[in-house]
Amino acid sequence: MLTIKNNQVIDESGKTLKTLSCPRRISDADLESPHARDSRCTHCDRNVVNTDYLTEGQIIARLKEDPTTCLKINRYNPIFRVSDEDS
Repeated sequence: MLTIKNNQVIDESGKTLKTLSCPRRISDADLESPHARDSRCTHCDRNVVNTDYLTEGQIIARLKEDPTTCLKINRYNPIFRVSDEDS
């Protein structure tokens, strides 16, 4: 399971894989194909990967290969645990 805490994606060992820091608060309406595995952001023209189509291992591998990868994360995806704690 991956944890999202303080805008960071963290693996089970506690290693930060990515800091979530999109300068725009995009929604599905800002993506060319919002329900596809890969889409383009209409604001910055970057590729956005929909994590609903990936396994935990695929997400980790993708972020290790390119930590700047843009992600679309569904907070109800069971791969992710969203933590609002500061500790």
